[in-house]
Amino acid sequence: MIRYPFLQERTTVGVTAPSSGVEETLHGLVKQAIGRLEEKGYRVVCGETVWTQSKARSAPAAVRAAELNAFLQDEGIGLIFPPWGGELLIEIIDRIEYARIPPKWILGYSDTSALLLAVTLATGIATAHGTNLIDIRGAYSDETT
Repeated sequence: MIRYPFLQERTTVGVTAPSSGVEETLHGLVKQAIGRLEEKGYRVVCGETVWTQSKARSAPAAVRAAELNAFLQDEGIGLIFPPWGGELLIEIIDRIEYARIPPKWILGYSDTSALLLAVTLATGIATAHGTNLIDIRGAYSDETT
C-alpha cells in the first residue's frame, strides 16, 4: 500500500545531489533557487555534494549515499529536493538504507526518477516526479512547476 507523506507548511527542504552536483560556475543558480524557497518561508539545508561535480557525478558513490541517507533519515527534513538529475544515481541505489526512511517527499525528475522508483517500491512511500531545484530559480514559474 502506498503511504503519502504529509508535507508541513514551511517544512525544511534538504538539497542533496545523489547524482550530478553543480560545478562552481553554476553555483549562482542553486543560490537563486534556495533564495526562492527561503522567500516563501522554507528553511533550506544544503549538502556538500550539491557544490561539487567531477566525472558526471557530484562525489564518489559512498559520499553521495552517506549524505542522501542522512537527509532521508533526518526527521526534521520534510522534502528532499536534488538540484537536478544526472547520469549515475544508479551507483548508490543499493546503498540506500530503505528501512530507515520515515515518510517524506522526494521531488525531482531525470536521473532522480531512479531514486523515486526505488524508494516507492522498497518502502511504499509515495514520491513525486516533478521539477528539480534549479527549475524554481526564476521569479516566475509555469503552472506545472
